[in-house]
Amino acid sequence: MAGKKIRVFYRAAGHVPLWKVMEEGGFLEKHGVEIELGSREGLREQALKELRAGELDIISGNHHNLYAPRALKGEPFVHIAQTNNLWKENWLVARAGIRGVEDLKGRRVAMDDFHSHTGLNVWRYLQIHGLEEGRDVELVNGERKGLDRVRKVMSGEYDATFVRAVEQFRARKLGANVIEVSSMPMIEGVTITTTTTYVNRHQDEVRRLLLALVDAIHFFKTRREDTLNIFEKSCRDVLKFQSGEEMDIFYENQEKSLERKPYPTAGAIENIFALAVQENPAIRDFNPLALWDLHYVREIDDSGYIDRLYA
Repeated sequence: MAGKKIRVFYRAAGHVPLWKVMEEGGFLEKHGVEIELGSREGLREQALKELRAGELDIISGNHHNLYAPRALKGEPFVHIAQTNNLWKENWLVARAGIRGVEDLKGRRVAMDDFHSHTGLNVWRYLQIHGLEEGRDVELVNGERKGLDRVRKVMSGEYDATFVRAVEQFRARKLGANVIEVSSMPMIEGVTITTTTTYVNRHQDEVRRLLLALVDAIHFFKTRREDTLNIFEKSCRDVLKFQSGEEMDIFYENQEKSLERKPYPTAGAIENIFALAVQENPAIRDFNPLALWDLHYVREIDDSGYIDRLYA
Protein backbone atom coordinates (compact mmCIF):
# COMPACT_ATOMS: atom_id res chain seq x y z
CA MET A 1 0.00 0.00 0.00
CA ALA A 2 1.37 3.40 -0.90
CA GLY A 3 1.46 6.06 1.78
CA LYS A 4 2.08 6.24 5.50
CA LYS A 5 1.01 3.81 8.18
CA ILE A 6 -2.41 4.20 9.75
CA ARG A 7 -1.92 5.60 13.24
CA VAL A 8 -4.22 3.63 15.55
CA PHE A 9 -4.52 4.31 19.28
CA TYR A 10 -6.59 2.20 21.65
CA ARG A 11 -8.49 3.55 24.63
CA ALA A 12 -8.45 0.36 26.74
CA ALA A 13 -6.06 -2.56 27.10
CA GLY A 14 -8.85 -5.02 26.35
CA HIS A 15 -8.81 -3.81 22.74
CA VAL A 16 -5.23 -4.93 22.15
CA PRO A 17 -5.84 -8.66 21.49
CA LEU A 18 -7.98 -8.09 18.41
CA TRP A 19 -5.48 -5.62 16.97
CA LYS A 20 -2.68 -8.09 17.65
CA VAL A 21 -4.62 -10.84 15.90
CA MET A 22 -4.93 -8.52 12.90
CA GLU A 23 -1.17 -8.01 12.97
CA GLU A 24 0.21 -11.39 14.10
CA GLY A 25 -2.33 -13.34 12.07
CA GLY A 26 -1.03 -11.69 8.91
CA PHE A 27 -4.28 -9.96 7.97
CA LEU A 28 -2.86 -6.45 7.78
CA GLU A 29 -0.16 -7.73 5.43
CA LYS A 30 -2.71 -9.77 3.46
CA HIS A 31 -4.72 -6.65 2.69
CA GLY A 32 -1.74 -4.37 2.13
CA VAL A 33 -2.08 -2.09 5.12
CA GLU A 34 0.27 -1.13 7.94
CA ILE A 35 -0.60 0.31 11.32
CA GLU A 36 1.26 2.06 14.09
CA LEU A 37 -0.47 0.88 17.30
CA GLY A 38 -0.29 2.98 20.45
CA SER A 39 -2.16 3.66 23.67
CA ARG A 40 -4.38 6.48 24.84
CA GLU A 41 -5.64 4.67 27.93
CA GLY A 42 -7.15 7.12 30.39
CA LEU A 43 -6.63 9.99 27.95
CA ARG A 44 -10.08 10.49 26.48
CA GLU A 45 -9.83 14.23 25.86
CA GLN A 46 -6.29 13.98 24.51
CA ALA A 47 -7.36 11.28 22.06
CA LEU A 48 -10.26 13.44 20.92
CA LYS A 49 -8.03 16.48 20.51
CA GLU A 50 -5.44 14.55 18.50
CA LEU A 51 -8.08 12.98 16.27
CA ARG A 52 -9.62 16.38 15.65
CA ALA A 53 -6.21 17.81 14.72
CA GLY A 54 -5.30 14.88 12.43
CA GLU A 55 -2.42 13.86 14.69
CA LEU A 56 -3.76 10.31 14.78
CA ASP A 57 -5.99 8.52 12.30
CA ILE A 58 -8.07 5.90 14.12
CA ILE A 59 -9.16 5.61 17.74
CA SER A 60 -10.16 2.19 18.98
CA GLY A 61 -12.95 3.35 21.28
CA ASN A 62 -14.18 6.81 22.41
CA HIS A 63 -17.69 5.45 22.55
CA HIS A 64 -20.00 7.97 24.21
CA ASN A 65 -18.23 11.32 24.20
CA LEU A 66 -18.33 12.18 20.48
CA TYR A 67 -22.09 12.70 20.17
CA ALA A 68 -21.94 16.14 21.83
CA PRO A 69 -19.21 17.66 19.63
CA ARG A 70 -20.95 16.23 16.56
CA ALA A 71 -24.38 17.47 17.65
CA LEU A 72 -23.45 20.88 19.02
CA LYS A 73 -20.47 21.88 16.84
CA GLY A 74 -20.80 19.74 13.74
CA GLU A 75 -17.38 18.22 14.28
CA PRO A 76 -16.65 15.44 11.75
CA PHE A 77 -16.23 12.48 14.10
CA VAL A 78 -17.55 9.18 12.79
CA HIS A 79 -17.73 5.50 13.77
CA ILE A 80 -17.31 3.14 10.81
CA ALA A 81 -17.38 -0.35 12.38
CA GLN A 82 -18.37 -1.97 15.66
CA THR A 83 -17.09 -5.30 16.97
CA ASN A 84 -18.95 -5.72 20.27
CA ASN A 85 -22.52 -4.82 21.27
CA LEU A 86 -22.75 -6.23 24.79
CA TRP A 87 -21.88 -4.83 28.20
CA LYS A 88 -19.29 -7.15 29.70
CA GLU A 89 -19.11 -5.97 33.30
CA ASN A 90 -22.08 -8.14 34.20
CA TRP A 91 -20.84 -9.80 37.36
CA LEU A 92 -22.28 -8.35 40.55
CA VAL A 93 -20.07 -8.61 43.62
CA ALA A 94 -22.29 -8.01 46.63
CA ARG A 95 -22.56 -8.25 50.38
CA ALA A 96 -24.35 -11.18 51.95
CA GLY A 97 -28.11 -11.05 51.50
CA ILE A 98 -27.96 -9.50 48.03
CA ARG A 99 -28.97 -12.11 45.48
CA GLY A 100 -29.47 -10.00 42.39
CA VAL A 101 -30.04 -6.55 40.91
CA GLU A 102 -33.50 -6.33 42.48
CA ASP A 103 -31.88 -6.35 45.94
CA LEU A 104 -29.81 -3.23 45.25
CA LYS A 105 -32.63 -0.83 46.13
CA GLY A 106 -31.50 1.40 48.97
CA ARG A 107 -27.90 0.22 48.65
CA ARG A 108 -24.52 1.87 47.93
CA VAL A 109 -23.09 0.69 44.62
CA ALA A 110 -19.53 1.59 43.66
CA MET A 111 -18.16 2.13 40.17
CA ASP A 112 -14.86 3.55 39.01
CA ASP A 113 -16.01 7.04 37.96
CA PHE A 114 -19.53 8.30 37.32
CA HIS A 115 -18.40 10.24 34.25
CA SER A 116 -16.48 7.39 32.63
CA HIS A 117 -17.99 4.95 30.16
CA THR A 118 -17.75 2.13 32.69
CA GLY A 119 -19.36 4.16 35.46
CA LEU A 120 -22.16 5.41 33.23
CA ASN A 121 -22.78 1.82 32.16
CA VAL A 122 -23.67 0.98 35.75
CA TRP A 123 -26.01 3.98 35.93
CA ARG A 124 -27.74 2.89 32.70
CA TYR A 125 -27.97 -0.77 33.71
CA LEU A 126 -29.62 0.08 37.01
CA GLN A 127 -31.94 2.55 35.28
CA ILE A 128 -33.06 -0.15 32.83
CA HIS A 129 -33.84 -2.33 35.86
CA GLY A 130 -35.97 0.39 37.46
CA LEU A 131 -33.38 1.74 39.90
CA GLU A 132 -32.84 5.48 39.57
CA GLU A 133 -29.64 6.95 40.94
CA GLY A 134 -30.34 9.24 43.90
CA ARG A 135 -33.84 7.86 44.40
CA ASP A 136 -33.56 4.08 44.57
CA VAL A 137 -29.82 3.53 44.80
CA GLU A 138 -26.71 5.50 45.74
CA LEU A 139 -23.90 5.40 43.19
CA VAL A 140 -20.48 6.29 44.50
CA ASN A 141 -17.15 6.88 42.78
CA GLY A 142 -14.91 4.05 43.89
CA GLU A 143 -11.51 2.72 42.97
CA ARG A 144 -10.53 2.32 39.34
CA LYS A 145 -9.47 -1.31 39.76
CA GLY A 146 -12.34 -3.73 40.12
CA LEU A 147 -10.58 -5.88 42.69
CA ASP A 148 -10.00 -2.86 44.94
CA ARG A 149 -13.75 -2.21 44.90
CA VAL A 150 -14.38 -5.90 45.57
CA ARG A 151 -12.28 -5.74 48.72
CA LYS A 152 -14.27 -2.74 49.96
CA VAL A 153 -17.51 -4.60 49.32
CA MET A 154 -16.14 -7.46 51.37
CA SER A 155 -15.15 -5.06 54.17
CA GLY A 156 -18.61 -3.48 54.18
CA GLU A 157 -17.70 -0.05 52.80
CA TYR A 158 -19.84 -0.64 49.70
CA ASP A 159 -22.83 -2.89 49.24
CA ALA A 160 -22.00 -3.95 45.70
CA THR A 161 -19.97 -3.34 42.56
CA PHE A 162 -19.87 -4.68 39.01
CA VAL A 163 -16.78 -6.32 37.49
CA ARG A 164 -15.62 -8.07 34.33
CA ALA A 165 -14.92 -11.73 33.64
CA VAL A 166 -11.32 -11.98 34.86
CA GLU A 167 -12.03 -9.78 37.89
CA GLN A 168 -14.94 -11.95 38.96
CA PHE A 169 -12.66 -15.00 38.81
CA ARG A 170 -10.18 -13.24 41.09
CA ALA A 171 -13.02 -12.08 43.36
CA ARG A 172 -14.25 -15.65 43.83
CA LYS A 173 -10.75 -16.68 44.85
CA LEU A 174 -10.91 -14.02 47.57
CA GLY A 175 -14.18 -15.52 48.80
CA ALA A 176 -16.46 -12.76 47.52
CA ASN A 177 -20.15 -13.25 46.80
CA VAL A 178 -20.27 -13.12 42.97
CA ILE A 179 -23.49 -13.24 40.95
CA GLU A 180 -23.59 -13.35 37.15
CA VAL A 181 -26.39 -11.06 35.98
CA SER A 182 -27.91 -10.43 32.58
CA SER A 183 -26.04 -8.16 30.20
CA MET A 184 -27.43 -5.26 28.17
CA PRO A 185 -26.80 -3.96 24.65
CA MET A 186 -23.89 -1.52 24.70
CA ILE A 187 -21.25 -0.13 22.35
CA GLU A 188 -17.99 -1.47 23.77
CA GLY A 189 -14.59 -2.76 22.76
CA VAL A 190 -13.00 -2.13 19.37
CA THR A 191 -15.03 0.62 17.74
CA ILE A 192 -13.33 2.01 14.63
CA THR A 193 -13.54 5.75 15.26
CA THR A 194 -12.15 8.43 12.98
CA THR A 195 -13.24 11.57 11.13
CA THR A 196 -15.02 12.03 7.83
CA THR A 197 -12.01 14.15 6.81
CA TYR A 198 -9.69 11.16 7.20
CA VAL A 199 -12.09 8.69 5.60
CA ASN A 200 -12.70 10.86 2.55
CA ARG A 201 -8.95 11.17 1.94
CA HIS A 202 -8.09 7.54 2.68
CA GLN A 203 -10.96 5.41 1.45
CA ASP A 204 -8.73 2.67 0.08
CA GLU A 205 -6.87 2.31 3.39
CA VAL A 206 -10.16 2.25 5.28
CA ARG A 207 -11.52 -0.55 3.11
CA ARG A 208 -8.33 -2.56 3.54
CA LEU A 209 -8.31 -2.05 7.31
CA LEU A 210 -11.91 -3.23 7.62
CA LEU A 211 -11.16 -6.35 5.56
CA ALA A 212 -8.29 -7.10 7.95
CA LEU A 213 -10.65 -6.54 10.88
CA VAL A 214 -13.23 -8.96 9.47
CA ASP A 215 -10.53 -11.60 8.91
CA ALA A 216 -9.18 -11.11 12.43
CA ILE A 217 -12.63 -11.57 13.96
CA HIS A 218 -13.06 -14.81 12.01
CA PHE A 219 -9.64 -16.04 13.16
CA PHE A 220 -10.41 -15.06 16.77
CA LYS A 221 -13.74 -16.88 16.75
CA THR A 222 -12.66 -20.06 14.95
CA ARG A 223 -9.01 -20.64 15.90
CA ARG A 224 -8.93 -20.63 19.68
CA GLU A 225 -5.47 -22.12 20.27
CA ASP A 226 -3.79 -19.95 17.66
CA THR A 227 -5.47 -16.90 19.16
CA LEU A 228 -4.34 -17.86 22.66
CA ASN A 229 -0.80 -18.23 21.32
CA ILE A 230 -0.99 -14.64 20.06
CA PHE A 231 -2.26 -13.58 23.48
CA GLU A 232 0.71 -15.30 25.13
CA LYS A 233 3.17 -13.70 22.75
CA SER A 234 1.76 -10.19 22.47
CA CYS A 235 -0.88 -9.44 25.11
CA ARG A 236 -0.05 -11.14 28.38
CA ASP A 237 1.80 -8.17 29.86
CA VAL A 238 -0.60 -5.43 28.76
CA LEU A 239 -3.60 -7.40 30.09
CA LYS A 240 -1.72 -8.52 33.22
CA PHE A 241 -2.93 -12.12 33.10
CA GLN A 242 -1.86 -14.00 36.23
CA SER A 243 -2.48 -17.48 34.84
CA GLY A 244 -3.43 -19.43 31.76
CA GLU A 245 -6.87 -19.86 33.28
CA GLU A 246 -7.40 -16.11 33.32
CA MET A 247 -6.35 -15.95 29.67
CA ASP A 248 -8.91 -18.65 28.84
CA ILE A 249 -11.64 -16.76 30.70
CA PHE A 250 -10.82 -13.55 28.87
CA TYR A 251 -10.81 -15.32 25.51
CA GLU A 252 -14.16 -17.03 26.06
CA ASN A 253 -15.82 -13.82 27.18
CA GLN A 254 -14.44 -11.87 24.23
CA GLU A 255 -15.15 -14.51 21.60
CA LYS A 256 -18.84 -14.81 22.51
CA SER A 257 -19.43 -11.08 22.08
CA LEU A 258 -17.51 -10.45 18.85
CA GLU A 259 -19.76 -9.67 15.89
CA ARG A 260 -19.04 -11.69 12.75
CA LYS A 261 -20.22 -8.68 10.81
CA PRO A 262 -19.01 -5.54 12.60
CA TYR A 263 -22.24 -3.56 12.71
CA PRO A 264 -23.64 -1.89 15.82
CA THR A 265 -27.06 -3.01 17.03
CA ALA A 266 -29.95 -0.63 17.55
CA GLY A 267 -30.10 -1.39 21.27
CA ALA A 268 -26.38 -0.77 21.73
CA ILE A 269 -26.64 2.62 20.02
CA GLU A 270 -29.70 3.50 22.09
CA ASN A 271 -27.87 2.75 25.32
CA ILE A 272 -24.59 4.44 24.42
CA PHE A 273 -26.51 7.54 23.38
CA ALA A 274 -28.32 7.50 26.72
CA LEU A 275 -24.90 7.84 28.36
CA ALA A 276 -24.07 10.79 26.13
CA VAL A 277 -27.37 12.50 26.97
CA GLN A 278 -26.83 11.91 30.67
CA GLU A 279 -23.54 13.79 30.33
CA ASN A 280 -24.99 16.52 28.10
CA PRO A 281 -28.81 16.82 28.08
CA ALA A 282 -28.64 19.50 25.35
CA ILE A 283 -28.10 16.78 22.73
CA ARG A 284 -31.26 14.87 23.59
CA ASP A 285 -32.87 15.56 20.19
CA PHE A 286 -29.79 14.65 18.14
CA ASN A 287 -30.12 11.56 15.95
CA PRO A 288 -27.30 9.25 17.13
CA LEU A 289 -27.18 7.50 13.77
CA ALA A 290 -25.58 10.65 12.36
CA LEU A 291 -22.34 9.58 14.05
CA TRP A 292 -22.25 6.25 12.18
CA ASP A 293 -21.17 5.56 8.60
CA LEU A 294 -21.48 1.83 7.97
CA HIS A 295 -21.38 1.78 4.19
CA TYR A 296 -17.81 0.43 4.10
CA VAL A 297 -18.83 -2.56 6.23
CA ARG A 298 -21.94 -2.89 4.05
CA GLU A 299 -19.76 -3.06 0.92
CA ILE A 300 -17.78 -5.95 2.39
CA ASP A 301 -20.95 -7.67 3.60
CA ASP A 302 -22.77 -7.28 0.28
CA SER A 303 -19.80 -8.77 -1.57
CA GLY A 304 -20.34 -12.04 0.32
CA TYR A 305 -16.82 -11.89 1.76
CA ILE A 306 -17.87 -12.43 5.39
CA ASP A 307 -20.36 -15.20 4.63
CA ARG A 308 -17.70 -17.09 2.68
CA LEU A 309 -15.34 -16.98 5.67
CA TYR A 310 -17.87 -18.87 7.81
CA ALA A 311 -19.24 -21.17 5.10
